[in-house]
Order: sequence, then C-alpha cells, then structure tokens
Amino acid sequence: MSQDDDKNQGVDLEEFLDFYLLDSQEQIEKLGAGLLQLEKEGGNIGLINDLFRSAHSLKGASGTMGFTPIVSMTHAAEDLLDRLRQGKIDVSLEMIDILLAVTDRVKAMLAQVEQRMEITLGYEDLVSSMKDLISGEKPTQTSSQSVQGNEQKLENDFIPLDFSLDQAESAKINNAHMMGYGIYQVDVKLAPNTLMKAVRAVMATQRLEGMGTVVKLFPSIEDLEAGTDEGFSLLVLCDEPIAEMRRELLEISELVDVVIHPYPDGIGGTETTAHTTKDTAEVVETIISELETTPSISSKAVTQAKPLKTIPSQKAMVEPKGTGSDSAVLTDGITNGEGNTQVHTIRVDTVRMDNLINLVGEMVITRTRLVQIGLDLKAQYQTDNMVNSLNEANVYLGRLMNDLQESVMRLRMVAIGTVFSRFPRLVRDLAKKTGKEIELVLKGEDTELDKTVVEVIGDPLMHLIRNSVDHGIESPEERRAAGKPELGTVTLDAYHEGNHIAILISDDGAGLPLDKIRNIAVSKGLIVEREELSERDIANLIFLPGFSTAEKVTDISGRGVGMDVVKKALNNLGGMVDITTRQGLGTTFTIRLPLTLAIIQALLVEVGEEIYAVPLSSVLETLLVNRMDIKTVGRLPMVQLRGNTLPLISLQEKFGLPAPETESSEVFVVVVGFGDKALGLIVDELRGQQEVVIKSLGDFLSNLPGIAGATILGDGKVTLILDIGSLIQDVLVTRKS
Repeated sequence: MSQDDDKNQGVDLEEFLDFYLLDSQEQIEKLGAGLLQLEKEGGNIGLINDLFRSAHSLKGASGTMGFTPIVSMTHAAEDLLDRLRQGKIDVSLEMIDILLAVTDRVKAMLAQVEQRMEITLGYEDLVSSMKDLISGEKPTQTSSQSVQGNEQKLENDFIPLDFSLDQAESAKINNAHMMGYGIYQVDVKLAPNTLMKAVRAVMATQRLEGMGTVVKLFPSIEDLEAGTDEGFSLLVLCDEPIAEMRRELLEISELVDVVIHPYPDGIGGTETTAHTTKDTAEVVETIISELETTPSISSKAVTQAKPLKTIPSQKAMVEPKGTGSDSAVLTDGITNGEGNTQVHTIRVDTVRMDNLINLVGEMVITRTRLVQIGLDLKAQYQTDNMVNSLNEANVYLGRLMNDLQESVMRLRMVAIGTVFSRFPRLVRDLAKKTGKEIELVLKGEDTELDKTVVEVIGDPLMHLIRNSVDHGIESPEERRAAGKPELGTVTLDAYHEGNHIAILISDDGAGLPLDKIRNIAVSKGLIVEREELSERDIANLIFLPGFSTAEKVTDISGRGVGMDVVKKALNNLGGMVDITTRQGLGTTFTIRLPLTLAIIQALLVEVGEEIYAVPLSSVLETLLVNRMDIKTVGRLPMVQLRGNTLPLISLQEKFGLPAPETESSEVFVVVVGFGDKALGLIVDELRGQQEVVIKSLGDFLSNLPGIAGATILGDGKVTLILDIGSLIQDVLVTRKS
C-alpha cells in the first residue's frame, strides 16, 4: 500500500507507523529468541503456540500497514509453524535455520520501513524454502485409539456449525484468531438413552473450562434436556493438544465419542467483514487499542446454534481485527467483565525520560546553591530566625530531593537481560561458522542498571563473546584430546557489587597463551624484553590497539581492533575490565560499571587552584601522608598502607597544573578502588561531600583521559569529574615501553 493510496482512502497510516514498528520489532525479537529455545527443547507445544502467535500478529499488523513482503514471509512462517503444532512435521535444524533467516530478513525490512524507504529486499527464496518444508511433511502417526479416524473425518466430512454469535462473542472469536489461539468445535456423542443429558453437558463444559474457554453450547441446556438429541457441540478457545482435550472429555461417563475440529475463521458472526475505507481506519485503530490494553477472554452464556451448510471462501490476507500482541503493550492492565481496565504500567518515550532527568539535575544544582546561600547567611546572621527557618527548609527540601532523585533513577533502570537476549543467536551462528559445539549460559538477566549504560554495553560484550568463541573454546577434536566434553560453555553473568554492576564473560576453553602474548608484545615494541610483568598484566596486553594473537584474519577476529574498542567503550562509561585466565581451564573477563551516569555523590578535592569531583562510590578512605614516606618504584610513586604497597598518582602532574611555590611536608591522599584494584590520588585539600549532576563535555572533549564529565557547583563554578576506572586502568594495567 503506497502513501498515495493512503491519502486517497482518507487514512493516514504514517501516524501509526511508530506503533507498528514498536510492536513488530518486539514480536520479531520474541520470535528469534523462541526459535533458539525450540532448537534446544524440540516439540514444546506451548512454545510452538507462542511462536505461531508472534508470526500471526506480525503478519496481521504488516498486512494492515500494507507491507506485502513481510506479510508473504510471515504467512509462510505461520503455515510452517501451524504444521509443526499439528504434529505433521518435526522440529529440524533446517527448519530453525530457515525461520531464523526469516527473522533476519524481516529485521532488515523493518529497518527500511523505519527510514521511510520502500522495501526492496527479496523474500521469494525464503518463502520457497518454507513451502518445500511444508510439502515434505510426514503423515500423522496412528494410535490404538480412533484419533486418526476422527482427524480424517475432520479433513473430509466436517461441516462447521453457525453458533449465531452476538457482537461481543464474534469480536472475541476474531480476536482469538488474530492472536493465534486454538478455536475448536467439539462434537460430543452421548450413550443411547442417557437420562441426564444436561448434566453431562455441564460436566463437559466444566472440564473444558479448566483447559480453556467455552464460548457456546449447541443445543442449549433447556433444549438438550427436553429434546431427543443424542449429543451436543461446544465452541471452545483452547491451546491444549486436541488429544488431551479428547482424553479429558472421554473420562466423563456416558460420553461415548468426542470429535474435535479446528473452527474456521469468519463463520458464525453477526457483523459484515467488508473492507471499506472506514474499515481500514478501524483496523489501524485496532492496532493501537490492542497495543494499549491486554485483551482478556471470558466465557459467555450458552445459546442455540444452527448447522451451516456451506463453508465461505477464505478472507483477504489483511484481517479486519486486532493484530497486536500482549508482548508489546504500551499499558498493561487487568480487564474485568464490564470492560474496565486498571492500568499498571505505561511506556514513556525516552526523550521525555531524559528531559525529566535533566530537570531533576537542575533542581539538585539549585538546591545545592540554596544550601550554600543558607550557610553563608548563617555565618553572617547567626541569631536570625529567618536564616534558621531557611536552613530548616533546606534540610527538608534535601530529603524530598533525595526521594525524588531515587525515584527518577529507578525509572532509568532497565534489566540487562535486554542486552543478553541478543547473544544466543550470535553464539549459535559463530559456533556453526567455526565448526565448534558451544552452549551459552545466561545468568543474572534481571540485574538492573542505567538505561544509558545498557545502550552502550552491547558492543563491548559482543566483542568479548566473539573472542571467547573464536580464541577461547577449542575445536571438538582438541577438547576431546584434552579430556573435555566436546560441548564448550560460554557463561554470561551479571550481579550487583556495591554501587557498581559486575558482568562476567567466562569460557571453559584453553585459556590465554600468555607466552605468545608476551612475545608478540615484545616484537611490536609494546614492552621491553626484560620488563617483568605479572600474568594479569600480560593478559591485559590484549587491550592495546592493534594487538591480536590470531594467525590469520577472519570475519570473526584477527584485526586487533575488537578488544581495543572494549577498553575505550568501558572507559567512556567510567568502567574497567579485568582478565583472569588459567591454562587449559578457561578465561574470565570481568567488567565493572557504575549503576548510573546521571546524579552521583562526590568528594570535592582541591589541586592548586582547581577543584575536582571524585565519585564517592569509588572512595575507600582518605589519608594524610608524609612526603618522606612516598617512595618511587619503577617510575611510579608508592606508599606503604597497612603492610601493602599502594600506588599513587599526583593529579597536579597528571593534568599538568602549575607546581605550588612552596610544598607542605604532608599531602592528602584519596584512596580509590575499582573491583580489587586500589590507587591513591595525591591532592592538596579535601572540600567535603556533595551531590553533583554529571554533564557531558560534548563530542570534542569526550575522550579526555581521566575525565568522566563535568558538573556545576553551588557557587555556579564548573568542576571536572574524575574517571576513576580510566585512571586505575592507565596506571596499573597499561604498560608501554
């Protein structure tokens, strides 16, 4: 459907495009993740039904918007999944590969739609492949019972009933069709001369209500009890297997036979389904309404129905009812019988969220200035009641601001599982490409951290996982020779560690070749041959620019840029990465990141005439050290602290500040830590603790070493915020000749 067609019909679909993209992208992610799970679990009927619904919803929404290529692919995928859930074909590696290729192609098409481009990608190859799989389906296996005969009757002799559904019931059935729920006509045969037919019908209804929803009964309870019918029929919404439904009903006495038919779409309703211009608008409105609320399915009173002699032809590709899915709701609610909805969650545009964060940050700055004004007035007018009242109000305002800040920060927190969900497919594809057998284990997906961090951490994690797959895990032959199982394991784990989050990427592979890494570093002039390095320092050499241990360049690794990208990205986030490796047992990369990048508690320190902010979450303690106790070891100043050696860095030397005219005999040292590493910052004075708002320095100054950002103090001055992770990484890890 072109844009001109939309205007001619009086319907502007452009305004609904964002809703469509939001729903479709979530559906395709759900479909991809479900396929990977299906590959492991095989014929999980519940999972197959979920996949069918996702494909069905995506097809309907795309058809409504007029994106024919997506409709064609998802329609073929829907047919394939339908055969799968009917048991006519089995899950196979070829099927999973083709369906995953469909998800990739749909993602690429959605990217074109998002850029307001025509869909130019082909799809006929994938549709043809799926049709080949469908045509090669195996015949349904027989059983000792009469299930096969019933299914044959279903295919050949079934005449559906017109249940004379009212408007609400028709909408319910149409909605169930769009969502991919199973809709069945259940025909029950009673034993001859059954005395209490109505009781048997009620018992059958109750059994099926435990598995799904009974919409109608034919004939009605009164007619069944008074008449001479030898059976009854029910219209049921259910996702349980047909054999299970049949088994449940046959346990009821005097029910001698049960035949279950999938009920065709578009039968038994009281409304027309003509697709006029007005209907098109209603279709689009339905997308929005189903995105906004989660539909519920409830049972209805049973009424009469009459046999339908003819089966109408199939409807057009674009169905005129709901196309949304409960996996992509804008608001989640609980719907009662009267249609009232209690909204529990709402999705907010990220631009609005960021604006709210900025406003809270400005309020924090303003509140800090009020506190400073109150302190200045207190020093000048110590006995003034108005000044005391101002300071009391500032204290109360501080409590409210803390609560407001905490609430807003929680709005920014999202589960890291949104990032982890990308990697099962990545590992599967890389394993196939390298000929290895690898399992990805995910842990801690519910661990939450700042939205900004989640948006950036994906690429570093991808590089580390690719490194584990290509360099870490050995080939099946090598693992077998080493006495290991052929299936290698890569584990991705996340957990909170104080005011930081730790992310572990570990594998049970061969470990890093430390001797080889050292020799390469020496040959490239990165270190001198006689320099003594610990195993950890040697391992961290792989983060240097251009460093690679790969003997040949592949499309997976070998160019020496991936690990360098990891380090730079983590430094920009105020984080750091560390490596632990054991020869023949595997390697673990440990990433530590701050939970939030917006508002932090900081320790203000003076260096010459400058003031710097040190994130309080990284401060371990403060010391007053005699200059005579500072020793230089390997060009790095050190001091003894409780029996351990603490490396020091002078901020005056680090940032090239003017040296003081006179030096005191003692200096302040702020001990900061990140993970298991510690460093002492030499400063002139400590100014105290303050809540600060992190402001970006912009693209031009964003990569300043040792600087995470800037903030505005209560007196209006701009102060730089130190990047502790970068300082520790540079001093303790990076070694250059």
